[in-house]
Amino acid sequence: MTGFARILFPTDFSEPAREALAWAAAFARQFGARIDVVHVCALHESGPVEAEAEMKTAVPAEYDDVVAERRIARALSADLGILNEARSMDADLIVIGTHGRSHLKHVLLGSVAERVVQLSHCPVLTVRPAGHTFERP
Repeated sequence: MTGFARILFPTDFSEPAREALAWAAAFARQFGARIDVVHVCALHESGPVEAEAEMKTAVPAEYDDVVAERRIARALSADLGILNEARSMDADLIVIGTHGRSHLKHVLLGSVAERVVQLSHCPVLTVRPAGHTFERP
């Protein structure tokens, strides 16, 4: 493969997601790709109405040149929704922020990014928050 045409950027509206968006935009501009922005609402979470409002401010206008679509999806879990979106749009790359949790928090909460990396059909770039230090368990 020589480049990327379709980039999926899943967001949970967090700081790590904002940092990942900058990376997604850099890749999109470098390769002439388009970004689809998606927020997955797990079925047990609040509905897409709140997410729609948040989506309007989550992607600043400076990225309008590379963002093709913004959408809200529903799924059993965030990772399954992201993987489904990536397959359905035939994504060439997923760029996802990660909170970088370690130890007990990771065991209890799991990692959406980790499951996406493990199960994705395409490459996945994970972006940790600036200044995050990893501690081995």
